[in-house]
Amino acid sequence: MNLEAIERCWREETNARSPQLEEGTVTHMLTRTEADLRRDVKRRLRREAAYYLPIIAISVGSFLGGFTVNRVLGAVAIVIMLGGVVATLWWAERRLEDTPLDRSLREALTDLGLKVDAAGRAYVGVYVALFVVSAIILLGLVWWRYGAGQLFAGAVVPAALAVLWSYQSGRGYVERMFRRYQVELAECLRQLEG
Repeated sequence: MNLEAIERCWREETNARSPQLEEGTVTHMLTRTEADLRRDVKRRLRREAAYYLPIIAISVGSFLGGFTVNRVLGAVAIVIMLGGVVATLWWAERRLEDTPLDRSLREALTDLGLKVDAAGRAYVGVYVALFVVSAIILLGLVWWRYGAGQLFAGAVVPAALAVLWSYQSGRGYVERMFRRYQVELAECLRQLEG
């Protein structure tokens, strides 16, 4: 008996014994997976928002040394900018919760994928906006203190590079942050098709 015949017999026997899942069982498994993914993404967004809360608390805590115009302006600017990041993450989490339940599983999985992508784009957008606003404030301070001379011109290039870096690093971070969820969603959709 040759090796190919043995291998063919083994494959036929293995394929014959593989259990066939019923459509209802697969749908139930995918529904559970979709709910787990939704929960995990929401948990991840909450954790991301929690990273910014200590910075906000430290900014407000700077008033312990007394109130000065610079401290108030600095703390208010930080609270507003980082509060925008936290609000964006909170909004993305709420969007995940506001999903109608009267849809097909395919629509729910597709919608979850779109909402995860939208959350990632919003996070990158607000992250870059944070750098843009910071660059504008710092350039404004340099211009106010030293005028529009060489020092100001020298500060424009690093500010622009910081904004470009924020876009690249933000995109990379969000891609790594949501990649697992996107892969699982694509696998669920593939299983649903098959």
